[in-house]
Amino acid sequence: MNRILLAHPLPTFRSALALLLETRLDVQIIEQVNSMEGLLCEAAAVQPDFVILSQELLGGPVCARLTALRQQAPYVKILVVCARPDADLPVDCTDAVFCHTDLPETIVASMQALIQFSRSKGICQGSSSIP
Repeated sequence: MNRILLAHPLPTFRSALALLLETRLDVQIIEQVNSMEGLLCEAAAVQPDFVILSQELLGGPVCARLTALRQQAPYVKILVVCARPDADLPVDCTDAVFCHTDLPETIVASMQALIQFSRSKGICQGSSSIP
């Protein structure tokens, strides 16, 4: 089972996304946080396979914050949730991006593709089906 840490300021969004992912994919939401500081602490403690992170929490220099996250959880895959499809994100610092306006099927398909890619590379620590 793939382990996900959700980081978003809105609890209703976190709950809805958790419900969507846990009912459609082989994932477990292991923690939910509402701040960047909370994310860094929890990522170090729980070592998730994936972090789904709101662009709003990134604030200042995006790549520096994502580098700090990767220092806390070196094998994590980072998905950033943005407010608009035209959001200015440095794609070389993230593993995937989806938008608040994306359809649930699109979000599930994106997550599923990233899970499959991670399994093929053998980097999902929480997945027992990795060779």
